[in-house]
Amino acid sequence: MMLRDIFLMMSVVLFDEATFAAQPPAPQSIILASTTSVENSGLLAHILPDFTKETGITVHVLAQGTGQALQTAARNDADLVLVHDPEAEQKFIAAGDGIDRRQIAWNDFIVVGPRSDPAHIAGTRDAVAALKTIAGGFR
Repeated sequence: MMLRDIFLMMSVVLFDEATFAAQPPAPQSIILASTTSVENSGLLAHILPDFTKETGITVHVLAQGTGQALQTAARNDADLVLVHDPEAEQKFIAAGDGIDRRQIAWNDFIVVGPRSDPAHIAGTRDAVAALKTIAGGFR
């Protein structure tokens, strides 16, 4: 009896090893839900080939609006998000849909004009107000 049991166990082990040996490892891939602006910038096309070459991980990009990208990830249809709405990102994390938020970039709005500053907006930190002043035809 004991010899038969050992043979059956060895058969299972050998079968399992043969099954794994016959199949190459599945390629790894992840889905990145990102904004269309990041995709359109060309950044991902520039950096992802090197990432794949170094890691063996293929990245499939879903270019969407920020809200849609976060919704896609919340449904578990993306592994990673790259978006630009800090408040929405915080809500995403607070809801338990994400585990780690990192800020990697930000936008600065700079109004460039003559040194004489005829609109008197130098030092203003409110871009909308500055542009409204300019559009209003300051004089």
